[in-house]
Amino acid sequence: MRVHGEKYINRRTDIQYQTDYKEYKSDLRIDFHYICGYCGKHEMISHQGMEPDHFVPDNIDKSRKSDYSNLVYSCFTCNRKKSGKWPTLNKDKPHNEHEGFVDPATPEYDKHLGRTEEGEIEYYTSIGEYMYKTGFKFDIRPTQTIWQASQLYELIEDAKVKISKMESLEKDEALSMIFELMGLQKYLFNSRE
Repeated sequence: MRVHGEKYINRRTDIQYQTDYKEYKSDLRIDFHYICGYCGKHEMISHQGMEPDHFVPDNIDKSRKSDYSNLVYSCFTCNRKKSGKWPTLNKDKPHNEHEGFVDPATPEYDKHLGRTEEGEIEYYTSIGEYMYKTGFKFDIRPTQTIWQASQLYELIEDAKVKISKMESLEKDEALSMIFELMGLQKYLFNSRE
């Protein structure tokens, strides 16, 4: 399974240039389907919020600070774990075949990282292992619980849409089930990072 599940990230190329990279946040939210590009956490369960991350860090390439194609919609945790790490120290080389990073908005990301059936992030290559253990420290984070909470949030949102289209008797039963799910969701949210 992919880190992003069924969502495929694709940055638009027709975004109006902004001098302050933070102004891109609303566009990034759409292009990244409201999830962290690195770990797949949905923004609605992100305890500390979401923010634009510079894929190639500022300390490596200042010229790309406001380059939309260099930005990743990231949860606070992934952004802090990655920070200014860039093992190659070459702005044009994200990895050296053993260490480094892969842009999560490219198909290559799926070659290095994925998910178990239970939702835990796993790695497939040495680059994936670097991102897993050093880059984002997925090995010490509750990635399975976060994924399950994200999936539950999306199921609840889908159910709300379907319930709004139901007859009133069915709606009462369905709403009761939603409240039960929301209780489980609250429990999972308390387990998140």
